Amino acid sequence: MTHNFQSFKVKIVDYSFLTFFAVLPFVDVLSPIILGMTLVLALLFRNKKNFLKNVIEIKGFHILFFYLLLAIVSLLYTDDFPESLKKISKLIAFVLIPLTFLLVNPSKELIEIAKKVFLYSLIAFCFFSLAKLGYNYIVNFEISHWYNFVQNSMYHKYMPEDAMYLNTGLVFLLFGNYSKNFKLSVAILFLTVIVLFAVRLGLFVYLLLIAVYFVSNIKTLLNFKSAIVLIGIVLFSVALINQSRYANDKFYDTLQKIGFNTGDQVSEIGAKYHKIGLREKIWSSSIYLIKERPILGYGAGVEKKPLGKINEQKEFNIPLTYNSHNQFLSVMVQYGIVGIMWLSVAFVLLFTIAARMKSMAWILILAVMLISMTTESYLELQQGVFYFCVFTSLLIWKPIFKNHNQPTNL
Repeated sequence: MTHNFQSFKVKIVDYSFLTFFAVLPFVDVLSPIILGMTLVLALLFRNKKNFLKNVIEIKGFHILFFYLLLAIVSLLYTDDFPESLKKISKLIAFVLIPLTFLLVNPSKELIEIAKKVFLYSLIAFCFFSLAKLGYNYIVNFEISHWYNFVQNSMYHKYMPEDAMYLNTGLVFLLFGNYSKNFKLSVAILFLTVIVLFAVRLGLFVYLLLIAVYFVSNIKTLLNFKSAIVLIGIVLFSVALINQSRYANDKFYDTLQKIGFNTGDQVSEIGAKYHKIGLREKIWSSSIYLIKERPILGYGAGVEKKPLGKINEQKEFNIPLTYNSHNQFLSVMVQYGIVGIMWLSVAFVLLFTIAARMKSMAWILILAVMLISMTTESYLELQQGVFYFCVFTSLLIWKPIFKNHNQPTNL
């Protein structure tokens, strides 16, 4: 009887931990609920004998704790106290997610299962999104010619972050122990959704990951069959882009900016709808704010209002709800030089861990994070905060497996 109860305690915490990874791609409210449930179960049923020792020894987690501390300290000088408090409430994940790992004390086997659960959850996300698109085509066919019908008809949270999740899953897929046919099928599924979402940076990162995987496995992939598959994928991507004016405008505008003569392929409605050149204007306003307060910034979460004022002064037609759309600039606006130093140290630490592990997969995941920060301030959204905290915690936790032998009865 006692043995069965002990086994139950191990299983229920493990299943809750895996459920957390399963809900990550879906509705935002699910992640904090499952995270809280996992924390409570771990507090009740896990052995906490080495908890304090682990908190001290796993120094990588300290870099996450420090970001929350930085936000709390900014309350002393913030320009908008209520906004800073609101931001701090979101950043609690920088402590709660590492604490979840410390309390659950996941074994290597459980971590590997969690990565698979995350991958299969992304597959479910893609099928659900495509199914919703198909349903809307049938039910709302009379308006299917609308400019952004495809994107509005698909299930998504915030498409750039969704693409970042999919590219992270692609790394787990390509460098995981899966069959070639499974890798090909899922890779095409992810590509389809990223292209239909029309996330330009997401497509660039996707192609970069595929290129790295091809070079890493060139001896086995350099053959006629692979060439046919590659050509087929390229043609499939072009066909998907061309079937949607929304996607067509975004991708051809990008090609124009990097030197290709494709500007005439961008429609007038596309130029207005996508506010082409918007980011350059926002970035210039963010840099202006940083120059005004370069050391400590304006305080946690204090970015949109001062940015909106500068945009108005410069007569930019930009909504007041926009942030810097660049995480490096967002961090500097809110925390100044101290903030960008934190972000730089964090990535140096993470890349050092990945390099010591000699893990191409983790180096690529960090690259996905870093590249995604150039056009999005994803640490300003719950989806991005959870993404960063979860996957940095996974990386930080990995090197200490040798010290943790918690059994996994799954």
